[in-house]
Amino acid sequence: MAALYWSAKQGEYLKCPVEGCLHFGIVITNAHCRIEHQMSREEVQEKYGLPKKIPNFNRKQIEAKKTRSKGEA
Repeated sequence: MAALYWSAKQGEYLKCPVEGCLHFGIVITNAHCRIEHQMSREEVQEKYGLPKKIPNFNRKQIEAKKTRSKGEA
């Protein structure tokens, strides 16, 4: 059985690989893929690739990144 989530290494976050998805964190679960994208984690990986690694930001930097991403969409 495949793992149920992707996990980041210490000091990193992962960004969901689906275009337009703003989800990022230390794990991206199969549940996230099912609920948000109606695909299994394996289907997301086949279509969009693996999650993107991003450096560990502080909370203000994360919120600023989310705000910029929403404005670009």
